[in-house]
Amino acid sequence: MENLSLLVLVFTLGLRHGLDADHIACIDGLARYNWRKGSSIARWVGTLFSFGHGLVVASIGIFLGNISQNFRLPDYVDLFVTWFSILSLFLIGTLNINNLLKTRLGNQDDYRPQGIKGKFIPKKLQETSNPLLIILIGGLFALASETISQTSVWVMAADNNDSYMPYVLGIAFMMGMMITDTIDSLITNKILRQSSKLGQSASRVMGWIIVVLAYGVSIYEAFTFFNPWAELDFELVGITIFMFFLFIFVWVSYRTKADRPLPELYVSGEGTGNHHKRN
Repeated sequence: MENLSLLVLVFTLGLRHGLDADHIACIDGLARYNWRKGSSIARWVGTLFSFGHGLVVASIGIFLGNISQNFRLPDYVDLFVTWFSILSLFLIGTLNINNLLKTRLGNQDDYRPQGIKGKFIPKKLQETSNPLLIILIGGLFALASETISQTSVWVMAADNNDSYMPYVLGIAFMMGMMITDTIDSLITNKILRQSSKLGQSASRVMGWIIVVLAYGVSIYEAFTFFNPWAELDFELVGITIFMFFLFIFVWVSYRTKADRPLPELYVSGEGTGNHHKRN
């Protein structure tokens, strides 16, 4: 039962990590590029990105879990990782809200999500249709400070658990993140296929979701750092955020179908026996 609870926790951690604002911004940019190129990779960018990201995070966790049964992060490292995450998320929220307001006031509808890590990725990698390079980008995103906090879950799980658990937990984390990031790229693909106001509005809705996620998680982490008693059940929070994201996917899918123009067909004229072509 303990192993099952740990498995659910790490899977939920993967679901939530897939909603990282930096992930969404990078996946959006790669999906847009591939959509403009007419590449079928566009809708699967999130899957490839999260596979590379999850593979690196899981590998580090498995490695540490196997070489050290009593591994613990020094307090100063944990402190740095926590506040780096808080400040990064706050900055991402600020960049995106500024971009949303700027495009709105300038009567520009071409809003694009903004991230931080993506700015350090060479432009040649940001504009690629090569699946292996997209996987590589995901792996590079994992080489950041929060990777340490993710891997500590499996390292601690290695204590007093079966030797295979780090591997199972690594796969669980990867699967959770792949589900979320795949949905992200599918949403972006559906939005891009809409040339009407619906596509523009949906894109801005995604922008505000990024702002809410970035500010929300940043403020929550900062508040609970000083008030540990306020920490909520992580599994419940992670699943709630994921379900909200899933609702957005269903909403975009429904509106996309509803907004799709009808094909030309012949319909009966009212009160006559004539038929005419619908324009």
